[in-house]
Order: sequence, then structure tokens, then C-alpha cells
Amino acid sequence: MNEAVQLALVVYGLGMVIALAAALLIKFIVVALAWGDRKAAAPAIATVAPAAPSSADIPPHHLVVIAAAAHAMVGANRILHIGAAAGTAGWSAEGRFAHHGSHHPATHH
Repeated sequence: MNEAVQLALVVYGLGMVIALAAALLIKFIVVALAWGDRKAAAPAIATVAPAAPSSADIPPHHLVVIAAAAHAMVGANRILHIGAAAGTAGWSAEGRFAHHGSHHPATHH
């Protein structure tokens, strides 16, 4: 076999070994960090104070589902407010302004 082909195969094989070793090292680091976080988070048992009655027109069974979803996503936390989002017209107006402005490139005279 030609020496150039042999060298190419050796370099290719070495690259595969290095890539596999790097992937295994990253996997080991991720598992070790997750294991450390699990040990640190295990003793923290939080008690949740009952929420104040809501004056909004949200049915109680919806509040239970919202609280369960929040607990599943971020853990034991205290929900301070459940209600309609405040007006966010500023974000959409800024997006429209940027988009419409892109249609009229500046001309330099």
C-alpha cells in the first residue's frame, strides 16, 4: 500500500481516538457535575407557605396546575402573583420599528 494512504489512515484513526476520548471526558465531567449538584441539593427541603387567596377570576383548579408546573420547572419557590401579563407593547413596537427601518437604508449624500 502507498505510504501516503497508510499515513492518511493512521491520522484518521488517531483523530477518531482523540474525538472519542474528548467525548468521554466531556460525558464524565457532565455526570460528575450533575452528581455534585444532586448531593448538594438533596438536604434542602423547603416548606411552602400557603398562598394568599387570589382576588383574580382564576379558577382554583387552574391555580393548582400553575403552581405544580412552576414547582416542576424551578423547584420549591413562592409564587407572588398570578395574573395577566402587563402590557408589553414596547417590545413589539420596538421590533416593528427595527424591521420597518431596515427597509429604508440610509443614503449618504
